[in-house]
Amino acid sequence: MIQFKWRASLKQLLVLAFLCLALSCQTVNRENDDAASLHLQIAVGHIQNENYPLALKELLIAQDLNPRNPYVQSNLGVVYLLRERNDLAEEHFKKALSLKSDMTEVKNNLARIYIDEKKEDKAEKLLGEVMSDLTFVDYPAAYANYGLLEFNRQHYLQALDYFKKSLEKNRENCDVLVYMGRCYLEQKEYRSALNYLNKATPVCIEQNSDESHYYGAIAYFRNKQKDLSKQKFEELIKLFPQGKNVEKAQQMLNVIKKGNL
Repeated sequence: MIQFKWRASLKQLLVLAFLCLALSCQTVNRENDDAASLHLQIAVGHIQNENYPLALKELLIAQDLNPRNPYVQSNLGVVYLLRERNDLAEEHFKKALSLKSDMTEVKNNLARIYIDEKKEDKAEKLLGEVMSDLTFVDYPAAYANYGLLEFNRQHYLQALDYFKKSLEKNRENCDVLVYMGRCYLEQKEYRSALNYLNKATPVCIEQNSDESHYYGAIAYFRNKQKDLSKQKFEELIKLFPQGKNVEKAQQMLNVIKKGNL
C-alpha cells in the first residue's frame, strides 16, 4: 500500500491488491447476489480510470446489497484511502479482516494507515504477517511500507534496505525513490541523496507529485549549492502551482534571495 502529493504512488501500492481481490470475487464470493457483484465490477473499472467518486458510489450500493462481503469492504477501504479519508479506510479494512482474516492485501494496506498514524507496533505486527504469507505476490508494496516504518523511526540504514528491495521489482515508484533520497539526506550524504531524487523527478512529474523537486532543492540548499536550489524551487512552483510543497518552496526562495544560507 506506503505519499506515502504521495497519493499517486500510493495507488501503485494498492491497485494490484485491489484487482486481485476484485477478480477473486468472481469465484470466492458465493454469498453475493448478482447485483452486488455487478456493482463491484463496475467499481473496478472506475478505480482503473481513477474516477473515485463513481467507484465509491458503486461500492456503497454493493455494500447495501451485501454488507458482509469482505471484498466490498476491502475495496471501500482502498477508495477511502485514495480519497485521504484514513479514518473510514481503517474502518472498512478492519471490517474486511473480521469477515475474512487471511486477506494479506488488506493487512498490508491497513499497515500503511497505522504507519501514517504513528501506530508503529500495530503496523509492524501486520507487516510481519504480510511477509510470512508465501502466497503474497506484491512484496514491493510490503517492502515499501517496512521502509517507511523504519524511516519514521529514524533507522535510515534499515529503511534503505527495504526501499532497495521494493525497487528491485518496481523501479517506477516516486514515493520509494524520494524516500531513498530522504534517507541519504538525513545522513548528510548529499550526493547520494541527489542521485535518487533526480532519478525520481521524471517519475514524480508523471505521477503529479512535487516531492522530488522539493527534497532535491533542500539537498542542494544543504549542500550550499544556492543557484541549483533556487532553480529547483522555482521549477516546483511553475510545474506544481497547487502542489503540497508550494508554500514551503516559496518560503525557501525568500530565504535564498535574502542570502540567509
